[in-house]
Order: sequence, then structure tokens, then C-alpha cells
Amino acid sequence: MSAEYRGACLVDVARAYLQVGDLRATARALVDADSVAPAEVRCRPLARTVIADVARAQPAPAGVARLATVVGLTR
Repeated sequence: MSAEYRGACLVDVARAYLQVGDLRATARALVDADSVAPAEVRCRPLARTVIADVARAQPAPAGVARLATVVGLTR
């Protein structure tokens, strides 16, 4: 399986975790996806939406807060 495909799958997994309300697992999947295929996380609209949703949580998981900054969702 290519890195891009694995990254895309992990973004989809993150979305599923978000839908069931597991923010910790969502954050883990996003950080894993970013380590495997950064472009999938930083350019894919679905990934940006999931990052934004998780980043709104208080407190936002550290890895997701970093990703939100990297993709330009926070300052």
C-alpha cells in the first residue's frame, strides 16, 4: 500500500473516530497520517475539516494543535 493511500485511510479513520466522539483516537489517527503522508493531511479538505473540529475541543490534543497551526487553521 502506498504512503498516500495509507495516509488517506488514516484520515478516513480519524473522521470515523470523530463521528463517534473519540477525540483522543481521532488525534492519534491524524498525527499518524501526517507522519506517513503529510500532503494527505495538509492538503486534503476532509483532513482540514477534521483537524478544525478537533482543534476546537478544549484543550485541543497537542498533536492536533500543532497540525492546525501547520495547515494554517490557527495563528
